[in-house]
Amino acid sequence: MTSPLLELDHVTKRFGRVVIAEDLSFAVGPGEVVGIVGPNGAGKTSRFGLISGDLSPGAGAISFAGRPVTKLDAAARCRLGIGRTYQVPRPFADMTVFENLLVAAQQGAGLRRRASYAAAAEALDRAGMTGEANVPAARLGLLQRKRLELARALASGPRLLLLDEVAGGLTDPEVAQLVEIVRGVNADGIAVIWIEHVVRALTPVVSRLICLADGAFVGDGDPETVLADPAVRELFLGSEVTAALTGSTLSEDLVPGEPS
Repeated sequence: MTSPLLELDHVTKRFGRVVIAEDLSFAVGPGEVVGIVGPNGAGKTSRFGLISGDLSPGAGAISFAGRPVTKLDAAARCRLGIGRTYQVPRPFADMTVFENLLVAAQQGAGLRRRASYAAAAEALDRAGMTGEANVPAARLGLLQRKRLELARALASGPRLLLLDEVAGGLTDPEVAQLVEIVRGVNADGIAVIWIEHVVRALTPVVSRLICLADGAFVGDGDPETVLADPAVRELFLGSEVTAALTGSTLSEDLVPGEPS
């Protein structure tokens, strides 16, 4: 049996009365693609903070690639192979796209000289941004900023990629482009956990879907089963969830409110 790449063991995190994770345990295997959905305030982004090292759990343990990482900071976890994006891209605006990727390769992956240039170039190509290599980040539109955010995470050399709302605010064709990029990344053996409100961006890609509410799992399984669960419909998707399982267009997606 393959050992988990990522494992959370009875992890708890609270901010006062707000529960981010309550005695939470789950694992992600090498090369697995997991989608996460849930209502606003469910703790989805904070869960990424616990995995990436931006937040420390109040209790429980986190391991990655067979070693404990609970006490490691975000920089150390990035060097081990945990890369992430953020909901709102914040590139170094005065730097070019390629310079942003060099920073990620050097500071995130710890690469130097030719190795860092090679990693930046590979991430640039994977994200489909070769033509924008010398464009200042401040001049990028939303889609290209999202791609740059993804490329920066890739330049850090992840074994596990955490995607946080990368499809939000994009048009149907733009979402379809991102889906293809994620598929390509996973085809190279990189495991992916993807938080998303644009549900039909997830269903063609993920093999497993998790619904979170109040710091706990409401559903965890194959996408069709989870989306058909009445509790999931009530908490997050609403009565029209069945549209996500039909041939509907992305423009009909169920996007319940602002990103969380």
